[in-house]
Amino acid sequence: MRVQLAGGVAVLCLVAMPSLAAAHDNGTTDLSRPGQTHGHTAKLAQLRDATAAYRSGPGAPWTTQVVDLAGITCIEDPAGRGTMGIHFVDVGNLVDGQVQRLSPEALIYEPAAGGDLTLVGAEYLVLADAWDAEHARPPILYGQRFTRVAAGNRYGLPDFYELHVWHEKANPSGTFNDWNPDVHCN
Repeated sequence: MRVQLAGGVAVLCLVAMPSLAAAHDNGTTDLSRPGQTHGHTAKLAQLRDATAAYRSGPGAPWTTQVVDLAGITCIEDPAGRGTMGIHFVDVGNLVDGQVQRLSPEALIYEPAAGGDLTLVGAEYLVLADAWDAEHARPPILYGQRFTRVAAGNRYGLPDFYELHVWHEKANPSGTFNDWNPDVHCN
């Protein structure tokens, strides 16, 4: 059973405020060209292996579907740079204050006709207060510094750090870019 979060409960969920969602790699990363993944091709393959069981839909522990404050589940960029898709969060992982490469806080899906979901990426999230209490700098994973997203965002979240990784569906804007123009909400 999928649990949906909305409004104030979403404070325990995810995703970047669109105005702060900037490219992490200047749009140069392409999964089809190993040299463009900043030397992390093997690590991205390990992430694909770790999430393989979830390619056709979410499952435990990624069972909490994210809903923004407006009730939107499939996240599109209002500026037209692309889409993130539908996020399912592992809430226990989200609130632990840690970043674990093979256990992202969220899996991201693209919806298809008939309600099917296809895994397209992952998102790493950590609440800023928890991270900052133990670290002097923002998290870095796959050689990418996480983006800090301020409170007051469309999810009702306190400040948090995030990093998107398009490990299942190539992103022409870059493997670590928040928005993927090849993902659609239908």
